[in-house]
Amino acid sequence: MNKILALATLASLSASPAPAQVNVANIVDMELLTHTELSQKLKDGWTSVLLVTGGTEERGPQDVLGGHTMMAHSHADMIARKLGKTLVAPVLPIAVNATGLNASREMADQPGAMQMPADVFKQVQLAEIDSLARSGFKDIYVMGDHGGGQAEMKDAAEEMDKKWTAKGTRVYYVSDFYNKTHDDVDMYLYEHKLPIAGHGAMLETSIMLYLEPSPGAWVRPIYKTMPFDPTGQTPEQWKAARDARMARQAAIAAGQTVPAAAGRGGGGRGAADPNAPPRVNNGVTGDPRPSTKEIGKDLIDIIVNNGVNEIRKMTADRRGKASQD
Repeated sequence: MNKILALATLASLSASPAPAQVNVANIVDMELLTHTELSQKLKDGWTSVLLVTGGTEERGPQDVLGGHTMMAHSHADMIARKLGKTLVAPVLPIAVNATGLNASREMADQPGAMQMPADVFKQVQLAEIDSLARSGFKDIYVMGDHGGGQAEMKDAAEEMDKKWTAKGTRVYYVSDFYNKTHDDVDMYLYEHKLPIAGHGAMLETSIMLYLEPSPGAWVRPIYKTMPFDPTGQTPEQWKAARDARMARQAAIAAGQTVPAAAGRGGGGRGAADPNAPPRVNNGVTGDPRPSTKEIGKDLIDIIVNNGVNEIRKMTADRRGKASQD
């Protein structure tokens, strides 16, 4: 009898599932590593890191509040894997000028926005960069998915680059991740005859449709039928404003004197359209209804490629110059 029990116990133990094996080589999220695993990765040449900011704010009744953070994290993961031997630092879910708390923005005043003053945000960026440099990273790339805080990211990156250059660490502000991307996305939408620009509209809704773990998790189905606030710009008006802005930038690059610009052109609400329907104050500017997962994949490719290309160029320029000094 005892022999039978022993055999039964042995059989049950042998049937127990083996512990899952974690493949540390495939992990790019710094926060999913132990400190010993991170130390080994640094020794193995994983000395580049992406420091990305997300954000928490309203984007209409259809898109979840954490969209900026979710998109920022996903894009950073893709960029890191394309670059190779690059990690992703924890994504900050708070930005500057979160919609709903910024009285200067013409948006709905809805709950859920997490705001941080610009000076505090910059100090957080400085502290994060300093922490990464002290951990042993040699190339630190700063970027953000939210428009608010871009200037502070740039200032913090430049300030910390000066501090750490002598110790062999360089810090970069990746502008194209946000700025060039928005222009490229608007051009994509224009060329595909889709609604241009806006907050919580085609860009965010399409990308979140593609990335969400299950249907409806990040984008509620009402996006297909919901009311929206028109941007006030026709595609033709947007294209004319963009062409004028590009011509002005080319003239400045050529050393010509040009009048001051009236605005960014091609973004935001643009000039008021007297024929536009009455404004719907629900946190959305632009029309999200034509959004699809397929469009989202195309837009993600634009964002990731912009980030990868600028990072590679800046690193080659800066590291190349350093080796010549």
